[in-house]
Amino acid sequence: MVNGLVSIQSLIGGGEKALLEGICNYYNKIRETVMLFKEFMVHAKSFEDLQIYYDKINKTETEADEMHEKLAEAIASGSFFSYIRDDFLDLLEKMDFMADYAKDVAKMFNEYNVSREAIDFLFKETLFNDFINAIIDTVDSFGSVLTMLKKAPPRELLMHIKEVEAKEEKADFVKDKTLIALHNKGKHLDVLDIITLRDAINLMDNIADAAEDSSDIIIRLIAKGYK
Repeated sequence: MVNGLVSIQSLIGGGEKALLEGICNYYNKIRETVMLFKEFMVHAKSFEDLQIYYDKINKTETEADEMHEKLAEAIASGSFFSYIRDDFLDLLEKMDFMADYAKDVAKMFNEYNVSREAIDFLFKETLFNDFINAIIDTVDSFGSVLTMLKKAPPRELLMHIKEVEAKEEKADFVKDKTLIALHNKGKHLDVLDIITLRDAINLMDNIADAAEDSSDIIIRLIAKGYK
């Protein structure tokens, strides 16, 4: 497994296969961060002290960053991926945003002291839970595409990439419905709470966007003949 203890030399020495496995392991760490964010929101719903749950996200996101750094250096230093090296580096960067945004939203909820009334409203009077699940579905859909790289024909990969796009569009739709409910039904809430929740919802949407952007880079790799 690729982690902070694995040397760049071992990644390079293992060749293209080792790096692809490393990228999949990196995705798994990113997904772990996103799932910890989902767990964090469950505890936010119960009005618990969130610091311990935020610390878990922060730790896992830091581990993902370390894996990102090792993989990027190995790709930049290796003799393979020559004509698509920049594409793979871009893929790592876009994937990293999924974990970054999950951490950033959790930080907002942990530090901004949103009222219990606003949190209760968010979970009970909007589609916020559905929005979280739609984001997870988009991240998972991208993960399926990534694991198929070099294993499935381009046509099959492209079909699954369309599924990522469809999942992201659903997340967008549910986000819009959540924001509409927040503004139309939440007029009794404190203005600062409304602003914070609106900003958090828009920031969360970037997690799904990052998953779709990552799948777009897979299209670019296919177009360049990587299969």
